[in-house]
Amino acid sequence: MGFNQLLFLWTAIFPIAVLLYYFFRKKYTKQSVSSTLFWQEVMKETKASPYLQHLQRNALFYLQMLAMILLVIALLQPFWKTKALAGEQVIFIVDTSATMEVNTNDTTLFEQHKIEMLSLVDQLSGKPLTVITTGNQPAVLLRQETNLNLIKSEINKLEVSYEDENMSKSLDFAQSFFQKKASSVYVFTDELDRQSLPLQYENVSWNVEGQTSEVTNTSIKRFGATKTSNGISALIQLENQSNKEQVTTLSLSNEQKELVKEDVTIPPNETVTLSFDEMIESSYLKASLDVQDQYALDNSMTVFMQDQLSKVFVDSSMHALVRTAFQSMDIEVSSVPAEQVGLLKEEGIIVTNQFGLIEQLESASLFIGRNDVSAKEINGVVQTTEHPLFSFANLSDIYVSAVYPPIDGYTTIATVGEEPFIQVSPRGDIIILSDIQMTDWPLSPSFPLFMWSVKEQLSAGNTYIGTFSPNERKPQSLGSALNEWEIYTMDDSYECSIENGGAFVAPKKPGLYVLRSNDIEKNFAVALSQKEKEIAKGATYQLSGQQIDQLENYDQQSFVPYILVLLLLLFVMEWEVQRRRGFTS
Repeated sequence: MGFNQLLFLWTAIFPIAVLLYYFFRKKYTKQSVSSTLFWQEVMKETKASPYLQHLQRNALFYLQMLAMILLVIALLQPFWKTKALAGEQVIFIVDTSATMEVNTNDTTLFEQHKIEMLSLVDQLSGKPLTVITTGNQPAVLLRQETNLNLIKSEINKLEVSYEDENMSKSLDFAQSFFQKKASSVYVFTDELDRQSLPLQYENVSWNVEGQTSEVTNTSIKRFGATKTSNGISALIQLENQSNKEQVTTLSLSNEQKELVKEDVTIPPNETVTLSFDEMIESSYLKASLDVQDQYALDNSMTVFMQDQLSKVFVDSSMHALVRTAFQSMDIEVSSVPAEQVGLLKEEGIIVTNQFGLIEQLESASLFIGRNDVSAKEINGVVQTTEHPLFSFANLSDIYVSAVYPPIDGYTTIATVGEEPFIQVSPRGDIIILSDIQMTDWPLSPSFPLFMWSVKEQLSAGNTYIGTFSPNERKPQSLGSALNEWEIYTMDDSYECSIENGGAFVAPKKPGLYVLRSNDIEKNFAVALSQKEKEIAKGATYQLSGQQIDQLENYDQQSFVPYILVLLLLLFVMEWEVQRRRGFTS
């Protein structure tokens, strides 16, 4: 406890003066002379309550003295100290990655951090608070906010995003809020190395709240499956991240039934690799662990059996810019002699102009030009229909000088003037009825975008669009901007919609999903990264700069409002005493 205005201590002379006045004033004692009949009874009552009678006779004096003393104390502005957060501002960095779902003390680590955040909010003492959440793109939930009700409401709404924490990005982002202000930064995570913190700021205090207890976790580290001539073969790695031997039950199932169930013993801090062969044909396989651990998100994993073609074979007679366009997608591209294109047995996307091979090739391919007929000159504007190949590629500004004759029975999806320019076969082959040399297309940004859409279209029949990380935003060739796509879980639970050609954003929760538009369905999976499958024990610690270490981390709570309420009550009591005695006495 302390006083802010000791200068007003001189006002204590006023209650002292009143006290002296009461000592030296003239005193009169009322004395009634009556019958002695009740004398003994009156004396007994007087002796039994002398202090009460004294208080009754001098009540106004004591009330006035107490009021004046309280007034003097109020002028001194007394206060008591309460614990407060140091610095001029406070910044919370909240880890929302999947590992925050680890269970400790009958609740998740994330919920424990939310309780700790709410406790710290009560110690803000009017200081502005900034809340930053981690992820692929760190986000500011609150910026320099002082409204406690709003702060607590937003903290209660916080949810795990399941993304990688990317703590380095969040720490770099938080530094933009320092602005030479003394700051207290609180990092709520599971584990953070001290060396990762930017400790060059002398006016910043770093407070890390981590996972301080040991965690038991058994994880499906990797899971893969492939089709063979004898069925499906699967390979799976199980990891024990604890110091004790774990016994778990591994099961593999498809969309209809359980295919494998096996008990597995995993030594402490070891990885076990298992293989399974000759399983029945399935559209996908799901691996699950039945184990009592503290982190359930990595106890299941799913793989789709649709093969994504990840290799492109380009006819050596094609223009070099075709090969360059595919290489820009960071996929494997091989150049194949023209005479060997029809002999390829390896799976991949074939790009050629040998239209006579269309019946010979086993899978849908890309044909750029034709070597079996002659081209004719043409002049006109390129127009396209609504097709997934043109979701990102706008062909209206390219010039085409000549085209080859179209193929009867194929669907035309782009024209130059009145002549077909791009066609699609019933099997899915894509035919560009012009050589690259006959256009200025490679000079347009639409050229590599179109080739990327071709690659997506020809990969696995386009029924499986891939595996994504939680909340991953990735371009997808889904079709016309007029199409509306909806995302559902495998148990037909609605997740969200993609309208008017909006960007594809994967759901945040790991699992299997279906993308639907009318009668079209595309499958995809959301999976945790390897980093989010590793649970490590962390620590809670504090590191302070030299300047902020010298700042007082307490707040002054004033007594004055309470004194004023008490004074008001005393004034009412004084008025009542005067009223009962009579104002003229």
